[in-house]
Amino acid sequence: MHFDQNEFGKRVKEMRIRAGMTQGQLAERLGITREHIGRIERGRYGCSIDLLLELSVTLDATTDYLLTGRQQDNENKREQLLSIVSQLTDIAQKM
Repeated sequence: MHFDQNEFGKRVKEMRIRAGMTQGQLAERLGITREHIGRIERGRYGCSIDLLLELSVTLDATTDYLLTGRQQDNENKREQLLSIVSQLTDIAQKM
């Protein structure tokens, strides 16, 4: 697996639009220029780890998704939650 800067930029743009923000609004929240965001979205610029973390929080996206496009395994989490609910139900019935 390798990092694809162009795809990273497309995901940043997708998440920015989904969040209902312009490039200028996102740039202002991150403390960078609109031009910098535009270059990231076009795959011309990468970003620092610090900026990646800020993008993740601001856009409500995991760093894994922004970097690789992989979504979290929600089905696995659902199964884990159902197991916990079942265990708690058993405990509550024994009380």
